[in-house]
Amino acid sequence: MTAAPVVRVAGWDGPLPRSDAPVTVVVTTRSDRHAEVPRLVATVRAAFGVDADVRAASYVADASPRDAFDPSLPWVRSEHVDGIGSAVNAGIALGVGRVLVLVDTSVVLDAGPLRDLVATADRLDAPVQARATTPDGSRRNGARLLRPGALPWSDDRTEPADDRVLGADQPVVSMPQRAAVPAPCLPDERTVLTAWTLAAAQAVSSTVRSRDVGAVVRTVEPGRTVDAAVVDVVASWRDRSGGPGPVVAGPPLPPWGARPVTPTVRQRDEDDDVLTWALKIAAPAGPEGDGWGDVHFAAELAGSLERLGQQVRIDRRDAHVRDDDAEDDVTVVVRGLDRVPPNPASVNLLWVISHPDDVADTELRSFDAVFAAGPVWAAAAAERSGAPVHTLLQATDPSVFHPPAAGEPGGPDAGHVVFVGSTRGADRAVVRDAVALGVDLRVHGPGWDGLVPAASLGSSSLSRAEVARAYASARVVLNDHWPDMAAGGFVSNRVFDVLASGGVVVTDEVVGLRQVLDVPTLAVARSRHELATLLDPAQAWPSADERAAVAATVAAAHSFDARARVLLDVARAERARLRR
Repeated sequence: MTAAPVVRVAGWDGPLPRSDAPVTVVVTTRSDRHAEVPRLVATVRAAFGVDADVRAASYVADASPRDAFDPSLPWVRSEHVDGIGSAVNAGIALGVGRVLVLVDTSVVLDAGPLRDLVATADRLDAPVQARATTPDGSRRNGARLLRPGALPWSDDRTEPADDRVLGADQPVVSMPQRAAVPAPCLPDERTVLTAWTLAAAQAVSSTVRSRDVGAVVRTVEPGRTVDAAVVDVVASWRDRSGGPGPVVAGPPLPPWGARPVTPTVRQRDEDDDVLTWALKIAAPAGPEGDGWGDVHFAAELAGSLERLGQQVRIDRRDAHVRDDDAEDDVTVVVRGLDRVPPNPASVNLLWVISHPDDVADTELRSFDAVFAAGPVWAAAAAERSGAPVHTLLQATDPSVFHPPAAGEPGGPDAGHVVFVGSTRGADRAVVRDAVALGVDLRVHGPGWDGLVPAASLGSSSLSRAEVARAYASARVVLNDHWPDMAAGGFVSNRVFDVLASGGVVVTDEVVGLRQVLDVPTLAVARSRHELATLLDPAQAWPSADERAAVAATVAAAHSFDARARVLLDVARAERARLRR
């Protein structure tokens, strides 16, 4: 027999009914703990009388088994609902008395603490969570926001100095009738409780409090389940004030990479001028990743930041999360193939330089500031996600890519049509068309054996200096883009490198290209026929002086030094915001 599907209870229709009962108690229970419901119902009746308004609602969490419904118990529904948020809503939807109490079957308490919890919420006119202990003696004093945008900390101090918290993190909560609002239907219990009680406090222009009302024990603490909706809720707290001091972040929670935080003591002196940066890239460690473009990109960006007085390390795929990353002041995710979780201990900057179709709106909302190398995509992503996405184009390193000195030999690529790059495991149309046209082609990079004529094969690997020389001496350099990059206006860094080298580049069409780079040494081939015209040796291109002028303009406006200055300014501004 197949179990009936669970029901999602998102709220209620119309105004919430209000009853004359002094107290309404909603007992929630995971679907495999129905045996604990009579205990709590008896506690409620001992506290508030045999006619107390007490209701029970059962929810499924983490595919929990499903117990039967004892008809002698005050169930509000005869079916299991989806998660604790739905259980809260199912219990409240019938209306509430002057004070509402939520208590889960994972909580053990007597009538006295329950009465004190109700009296405290009634007196303060605010949501109140009872301070609880776990069986091992650990404290749970409510959820505190240590770092905006990060998962809140469950306060475990023995004697917290302040009873004001962001929200509840334990399902033993009381609030006045007028604060009762729908709970969010999320898979993570703690986020449900925090978001619900925070909204309840806002409804009465108050703050959530935590109070010691006597012996309250939480016998079971569920694991964390983080999905896109949870990440979005947490991100919505980004503009709230956090707690004082630095934090250390725990391991990322799959699949979305959100990280819990705890307070820590920073071991080094704070210095606003010299920040510690971690550049996160998708390249794997070791020789396997050494040839990735991300490696060169990050190395050139790191050099520019270091010239600005910053301390920089580059973390490849195996080091996206480190045990010592609480010491990082700024994390920059150079977004290529991998989604990298933000580090809540630092300022988090996301720079989308490729594969934009893989970037979810949730990811954008998880960072302190977001940049994209495609202005068209940046505008669309900002409108879609509600997160500001700033244009920050790809860049070049003029210390490597620059026009050759007078008299410098051009090398074997001089006067040829040149392409530098791998096959990427696919047939690259611009190379295929050049071969079909029979041009004087030279192809450098791995994987081209058998795909181009033997006479066109260059080196399988070039140093950066050799790449720069090839770009400067070639008659024309070919370039292409992934379809999603072309559609989003992402101009390849190869284009900037060729132009900075004083070379000529012919590329496929990129949306908005002329608004980004309108120079005479850049041309677009929209068809094989246009490519044939542009690759004809008779095609006239700018003189050496004109190419050098373009190179100087590109070096000034599109260097990694220029990009690093933007990132540093934003990092400092975000750091100041997080400290407020």
